[in-house]
Amino acid sequence: MNHDYDIGIVGLGPVGSFAALLLEKKGLKVLVIDKDQDIYPLPRAVSISDQGLRMTQEVNIDDIYIENSTEVGGAGFVDKELNFIGDPIELKGFTTPNGWPPMRFFHQPYTDKKIRQRLEQTSVTILLETELLSVVDEIEGVKFNTKSLVDSTKKEYTCKYLIGADGGSSALRKLLEITQEDLDYNRDWVVVDVELTGKNRLDDKAIQICDKERIGTFIPSHLPFRRWEFIIYDDEDKNDFQDDKKIQELIGRWLDPSEYKIIRKAIYQFHSVLAHDFKKGNCFLIGDAAHQNPPFMGEGMMSGYRDAFNLAWKIAFVIKNNFSPSLLDTYQEERRPHAKFVVENSAGIGELMEAYANADDPKDVPAELVTKGYGSFILPNLDEGLFYGGKADDTMAAGQIFPQIASYRDGLIEERKDYLLGDGFVFLSKHKIEISEEHKDFLDKLNCCFVTLEKDVIESNPWVAGFLELGDTFIIRPDKYIYGCSSNNVSLEELIKDLKSRMLFN
Repeated sequence: MNHDYDIGIVGLGPVGSFAALLLEKKGLKVLVIDKDQDIYPLPRAVSISDQGLRMTQEVNIDDIYIENSTEVGGAGFVDKELNFIGDPIELKGFTTPNGWPPMRFFHQPYTDKKIRQRLEQTSVTILLETELLSVVDEIEGVKFNTKSLVDSTKKEYTCKYLIGADGGSSALRKLLEITQEDLDYNRDWVVVDVELTGKNRLDDKAIQICDKERIGTFIPSHLPFRRWEFIIYDDEDKNDFQDDKKIQELIGRWLDPSEYKIIRKAIYQFHSVLAHDFKKGNCFLIGDAAHQNPPFMGEGMMSGYRDAFNLAWKIAFVIKNNFSPSLLDTYQEERRPHAKFVVENSAGIGELMEAYANADDPKDVPAELVTKGYGSFILPNLDEGLFYGGKADDTMAAGQIFPQIASYRDGLIEERKDYLLGDGFVFLSKHKIEISEEHKDFLDKLNCCFVTLEKDVIESNPWVAGFLELGDTFIIRPDKYIYGCSSNNVSLEELIKDLKSRMLFN
């Protein structure tokens, strides 16, 4: 089949846009369709994590998020008097191994607009006011039909792979008849965004409000914006929460109505659902099309970014470097369990909020629920997939993200240097790396680069130094996950042979 495009993407929200930028950078011909003409004008996603910022470096949009975001001061659970239950998590001034603060809050209309402008400067074909009608998935590719919402014109396109980034009501997921797993957290909430009209006097910590009368969340969004989320109980009329006076009543303990204007109030049912299949034939689901979770972890959009980051390089290796399509099976193998953790543990935070709210004494809340709630903020490593032996291994850091190399001045990061790791696989060591001739053709096919770190670089990067104590030469994937490392137990030769067997699937 001769394809019109290498990749088709349905949906041009943040996740679809990010996927398009990644795939276009890999030299692929990309078509994106979206039902809307303009970006959504109000904030929905609000947070970007350290890993999210690092991923955006790949397509040079990290500056967009930094210019339109504010670093989070911390987070914690509070009682009905807004006093912290235990110690809050302090985040201000902390930098993670990814080379960024743990979390920043951004204003989505600003970032989406600028990302759309960047995308329009690429070779990506964008069809707006266009909906997906049907899909035919064949062995050699995908045929899909679209309809213009302007003049009802119908067209057929072909592509090698089709990606659904079209949100929780995904048309592609429905056309593929992919069912969803319900993880049993379904609650009605009202989300309120305000724009401050005067000087900010609110804290810079995100708080989970454990008040039996009204469980809620406060988010110190990028100034001059602030967000609250409040549960709507079963015996309440959802329509009441569309009234400005009701909203003013809810946030009255923080602000007087003269101090802000309401820019958005939306009623949502917070879901915890997960598609049973992230991949079906030559079609893939990413973002909310694949998984939806309550917003308590702030990881909804980030899970979508991880989907795109995991999938894009694998698709490029299959199309551009002629590796086996079986490589793409590792997308679901790696991403679904990780996304399930986010869905389950986002709900876990909600459950802990309810438990704290209903307890006479916070100490009465079961320890396992407390552990699950607070533990939700720590994301796991990948488990099974494209790693040495097919499974993550802590002894060689397989399944973990390799830290970002950075240069420092006066204790602050002066330059982030992920570019040293190239666009393909990287072999990294503190010693000279010796590779036998028999592997060179294979490693060229992996777009490999070889990095030997000098002593001063290692000493100025404690996160990197810690990893290098585990072994000698690290093989790092294009998404910065560690495939494995050589040591006294596993030779570099064994690592390469294992990688070769998994990439080529002989």
